[in-house]
Amino acid sequence: MKIKINPSMVCADLSKLGQQVESLNDAGVDLLHWDIMDGVYVHNFCLTPGIMAACRSFSNLPFDVHLCISDPASFITEVAEAGAGIISLQLETTPHLHRAVEQIHHKGIKAGVVINPSTPLSHLESILSEVQMITVMTVDVGFAGQNFIYPMVDKIAALRKIIDDKGMQIDIQVDGQINAKTFSQVINAGANVLVLGASGLFSLSDDIGNAVQVVRGQIDNTVSGSFL
Repeated sequence: MKIKINPSMVCADLSKLGQQVESLNDAGVDLLHWDIMDGVYVHNFCLTPGIMAACRSFSNLPFDVHLCISDPASFITEVAEAGAGIISLQLETTPHLHRAVEQIHHKGIKAGVVINPSTPLSHLESILSEVQMITVMTVDVGFAGQNFIYPMVDKIAALRKIIDDKGMQIDIQVDGQINAKTFSQVINAGANVLVLGASGLFSLSDDIGNAVQVVRGQIDNTVSGSFL
């Protein structure tokens, strides 16, 4: 299973975001992660569909959009028009989840669901067959720089078993303090898409291309080590 690198654009240099998008594209990352927050569901504001749209021409990579807002379904159209390749809905704030996922698919876009650390996997049972990605938050949603919540490793493993037992092809993404200290835990548990922020990518080098190479090496070592 390929491990995909998904840089978190909120941790990029926002003063030159278009250049950062282009540099990450050229460095060979797999997709780009956009957190949209409204200051209501979480006490933070973060990126917008307009900012995404302004950066769309700098990369042909899929834009992975996390709608971390109080009413995710109401922004599906705007985010789709801004160039999203996959839209992930915050489970806890999407009461009509099946309808929202169907709306995303009608836009010709992949659909995902994001669950908070305290949300049990049982809440996903009825939607698994309809989505292409599940994101397991490994910190409380809303702010960078939190501590990794280690019980989430068992949660990732349990989700991977459910997916594999059902013969489904669903990506498991992890988000929150994903870096060299936690790569082995989340990858060995079954995650295959890594959202990388300041600690996992952007602080490794002033040269973003070099930082991506460092991360690829760390991931390759983790994956090869898991088979020793």
